[in-house]
Amino acid sequence: MASFQKSHDGLHPHHIYQLEIIFLFFFGFFLFFAYFLIIDYYRFDMATYQWFFVAPWTAIYTLWCLRLRTHIPTKERISPLKRPIIHWMLLGIAIIMYQLEPVNLTRFYSIDITFIVFTIFLADSYWDFI
Repeated sequence: MASFQKSHDGLHPHHIYQLEIIFLFFFGFFLFFAYFLIIDYYRFDMATYQWFFVAPWTAIYTLWCLRLRTHIPTKERISPLKRPIIHWMLLGIAIIMYQLEPVNLTRFYSIDITFIVFTIFLADSYWDFI
């Protein structure tokens, strides 16, 4: 973390927070894809084995993002704005409606949960509401 901040001293702390949230999410997604290929190769049940990767990864991701958030000084936190926060609320409603829709295919709820955690941290990187 320290070396990353030193190389990006010109960036606002929120931008550093945003970049690390996004890069960590995509890094975890690529790791999950590799894990998925391994599980598929050995023909294990992905509905069960998805949690062996996603639960620890989401916990690590959450703790890391909360740790990153502590590096933003209180005076530099951005207050929620009325209009843009409505977009995040609409995204939340869309995610809930997506969950309520009946689906006949096998669904990986772990990806949905991880995406929701990512969305909350990304929204927090724009507005301080946690």
